[in-house]
Amino acid sequence: MGLLIGSDEGDIKFVGRRGTFIARIGVAVTIRKSSYGSFLDLYREFFEDFKEDLNLKTPRWIFSSSDVRGFLIGGDNDPTEYFLRMNEFVEKVVVPGGVITNFIFASFGVKKISMPDGSQVGVMNFIKKKLGSYFSYIPAWVVLSRLGRSHPVVYIDNFNPSPRTLAWEKLCRDSKKLVVIPNGDKVNPLISTADLVLRYIKESILLSKWRLDVPSLLQNLSSIGFAPDLLKVYHVGSRSLSKIVPVSTENDVLPQSWYPIPMIYVIREGLLPENEQRLIEKSPAFEYILRHASEVGGSIKFLALQSGAGGDVDELRRNGGILVSLGPYGHGTGEYLASLGFPVTHLTISELISKYGG
Repeated sequence: MGLLIGSDEGDIKFVGRRGTFIARIGVAVTIRKSSYGSFLDLYREFFEDFKEDLNLKTPRWIFSSSDVRGFLIGGDNDPTEYFLRMNEFVEKVVVPGGVITNFIFASFGVKKISMPDGSQVGVMNFIKKKLGSYFSYIPAWVVLSRLGRSHPVVYIDNFNPSPRTLAWEKLCRDSKKLVVIPNGDKVNPLISTADLVLRYIKESILLSKWRLDVPSLLQNLSSIGFAPDLLKVYHVGSRSLSKIVPVSTENDVLPQSWYPIPMIYVIREGLLPENEQRLIEKSPAFEYILRHASEVGGSIKFLALQSGAGGDVDELRRNGGILVSLGPYGHGTGEYLASLGFPVTHLTISELISKYGG
């Protein structure tokens, strides 16, 4: 049985008379490989209709929850249209596509958590800062731990360099293939679905003030479109701490080691040293780079030409990649690297815009 998993994470905060309660939450969506094609057709049709309804001029057809929420919730902060659209997404894509939604929430009935260096950290500090840096793979681990002998292909949204955990080691050992994707919720349909469903569940919990427990969620989530036979809810609690607390003191899990190739290197122009990357990521041009990443199944990185730690020279020499230039400096750099014999393909942003109908 070939299975595919897409995993993403977030947090949820409740403010009450006794203070603030925070839990990590996540979703791992699972689907049979044999059903993926029909799911993909449903997903793409939904978002092409979505773009047409809202008159969105973008080449992309894979969207994150932040994208969708931004399109649908205006200055009045009325969430009605957002909830209607997400209910429609569940009923038109998730359920008929045979996608199983696995909702995971993590909270712990302890005050202190022991770390591998012998220190102890407060449970809220652990949830917000430690666990938050790598929780995006924990939903996938929860599902994989219950699959028995199945060896799924696992797609995880990008996370920070982090210490090893037993959960990570199991994922590496038992996955047929493990892929970590930068901008995963904008370029990979399964991670996007996990992200969209997670945000929808979170917003529904907060709006309706549902209890964060397994029986309550199983009952209430069926009221917002989820089919009971395609829905599972898991609590990751104190019994699981030994699996998700770091077992190393160094950040020796480097997610870039699991990035898919080809790597798409975006070349900055160097005009705005502090804010240029953010400007590019918010620009209409970046939509075409995201679309290309989704088409070729690759990753996006901003090019760093220094050698050694943090640089891309050695990786370019080994694996090549796709260089995308945005202006005259980038064009010259791309042509220069190609002329030096690096195994790269150089594309200008104009070529990508033409390719995807801009």
